[in-house]
Amino acid sequence: MKERIIDFWKKNYAFLIAFFLIGGYHIFMGVDGDSVFFSRQLEEMTYREFIAFRYQAWSSRLLIETGLLFFTNHLVLWRIADTVIWVLMLWSMTKFLDWEYTPRFAGIVCLLFFCYDIQPMGSAGWIATINNYMWPWACLCGFLLILKKLFLDGKLKWHLGIFGIILIFLAGNQEQAAAGLFGIFFLCVIYFFVWKKRKIPVWFWVYGIAILINLLYIITCPGNANRKLLETGTWFPGFSELNLWQKLDIGITSIFHDCIFGDNGLFLIFLAVLCVAVQGTQADKWKKYIVFLPLIGTIAVRYRLEFIASFVPGAVNLRDSLKETGTFEFGKEWSIAALFFYAGIGLCILWGLFLIFRDNEKDGLIAASILGIGFGTRMMMGFSPTVWASGSRTMLFWQMALVLASAYLWNRNLGDREKGEMQVLILVFAAMTISGGRS
Repeated sequence: MKERIIDFWKKNYAFLIAFFLIGGYHIFMGVDGDSVFFSRQLEEMTYREFIAFRYQAWSSRLLIETGLLFFTNHLVLWRIADTVIWVLMLWSMTKFLDWEYTPRFAGIVCLLFFCYDIQPMGSAGWIATINNYMWPWACLCGFLLILKKLFLDGKLKWHLGIFGIILIFLAGNQEQAAAGLFGIFFLCVIYFFVWKKRKIPVWFWVYGIAILINLLYIITCPGNANRKLLETGTWFPGFSELNLWQKLDIGITSIFHDCIFGDNGLFLIFLAVLCVAVQGTQADKWKKYIVFLPLIGTIAVRYRLEFIASFVPGAVNLRDSLKETGTFEFGKEWSIAALFFYAGIGLCILWGLFLIFRDNEKDGLIAASILGIGFGTRMMMGFSPTVWASGSRTMLFWQMALVLASAYLWNRNLGDREKGEMQVLILVFAAMTISGGRS
């Protein structure tokens, strides 16, 4: 027993360190912003009355908001619960990527997570924002772990199967997570039917029904329709006049703008890992060098755009090309240039994933699927009138997708020397993010 305990801590010491770091940060998280609203509701109505009112007037997130009524009045308990949930989330992410993970890989996943700037999680109040975004993501990670076990074994014990259904409804109570669950289900169906032509396990169909029920509940909730009307008038009066292409423009180009011009360290790390991963493929050198263009281009326009403008007048307009109605503006050459720039970066990233796919179909497909689902969960915000009012907190799922994709490529496609070099880079970014010194 003693040896087992020692082996357990040797393998999981990164999560223990993460627990203390996360727990320490929670000391500075209090009841603020929207959390204050939830902390006062039980003074005026019961849980049942609050739930009935919110369902009709404001939101389908009844599971999340019921939890907020409780946790905003029990701050110490929330800090403990949230710290544990974050650590379990990191463990689930690690286990999902590598069932037999090493201590070093667990450390990489934790370090990559610490490269995420947590400040957006306090934008609408710490408790309210974290419970609305981070907790659904944690539940989604737990479900992915159960889904992976179903893939590997072809069956589940009944208690794990039921727990998976619970996680679906907990995660899917948030719209972006619900969309992510649907994307996962869709890709799995393609994998089973088209790719492997395997028989689909019964539990998988059960999960599919649960996901569809959850989506139907969100779509038909009267509170969601009422909230959309109210928030359109409050945050984005011209939203109802946008056409489909403008909404897609907002959803897609806002992601590229944040990744390229924002303080997004995870995107740079992903590009760096992708560049190194591609070098191990069997492709010609010039094909590999194409993958360096997104990294070079991002660094250039993020940090040296004013210098570039001294040679290319008006280049700073690239950074200012994103407007309320999207990036494209008819007759504005710099908006067109920005679209071509984003498209070029996106295509080069896909090219890198394709080179990996040619060498190892599994690695290429998993990395592309992770990024695609993460990208889709943020792109859908282009269809919401709160796309700008919500700020960068809606980027969480995309940012976590960058964590997963970077960790997966690091673990599967880098040699020992390259892993060490990338580990130093990730450690530096994590330290700078925690200290608030990255710019």
